[in-house]
Amino acid sequence: MTLPVSVYYITQDEELRLPESLAKVGGWADEIIVVDSGSVDRTRELAEAAGARVVHHQWQGFACQKAYAASLCRNDWVLDLDADEVLSDRLVENIRNLFANSISEDVAGFRMRWVLSQPVPGHPFRHDKTKKILRLYHRKRAAIVAEKDSNNDRPQVRQGRVLDLKGDVLHRTLISLEQMERKYCQLSTEQARFMASKGRKISSGRLFVEFPLKFLKYYLLHRQILNGWYGLSVSITAANRNFMRLAKAKELQLLSQLQNDRET
Repeated sequence: MTLPVSVYYITQDEELRLPESLAKVGGWADEIIVVDSGSVDRTRELAEAAGARVVHHQWQGFACQKAYAASLCRNDWVLDLDADEVLSDRLVENIRNLFANSISEDVAGFRMRWVLSQPVPGHPFRHDKTKKILRLYHRKRAAIVAEKDSNNDRPQVRQGRVLDLKGDVLHRTLISLEQMERKYCQLSTEQARFMASKGRKISSGRLFVEFPLKFLKYYLLHRQILNGWYGLSVSITAANRNFMRLAKAKELQLLSQLQNDRET
């Protein structure tokens, strides 16, 4: 029996990671929506074979893409998943149990534990980074704000309570360091545009400390040090993304100021 839940994804060239995620929602979700922004691999074909409705939508930024995907859903309860996220068996069971009973009308959504669970070929990857994220929510009580280039692509609660649901969302983020670098380059560019559009000032002092502080955060606090040379590489790449979003934003602000000076 399917549940009155729509699961939605935003994708581009995700043939390697999407199938594992789809396999965990197929069979119990009433509807699967995949909003694709122009894949040139087999993403669309694999999604359709899994029973998903695939819709093309030109890339507008993470928040805009997700808000659009949610708008296509026919159910009030929606589950927001990325192509590189896989539901644990325990979480699937608890979602089923949740809808076996009536859900109080004052509940806006449910948080679940997000865990970086990354198998790396030939390397015993260890990581204990976890956080609680709101992914299952009622569209009339929570929504993603569709703001171009916004980095905030998570649902914002309008009214109601948010409860915890036991079980994990397993994050399979890495395919390779090259893929990670490409992804972070796109992400830092979009974040920089958003910061510049909001007029956020980037001080030179912050630029000098951003990289070393973020590197220590990932390498020590997130325990990437346990992953040897691979953890070192991941920490450097992630810290560089944080640095480049600030550097790109500052560059955009300076270029805009130069343009204004020429016009005046």
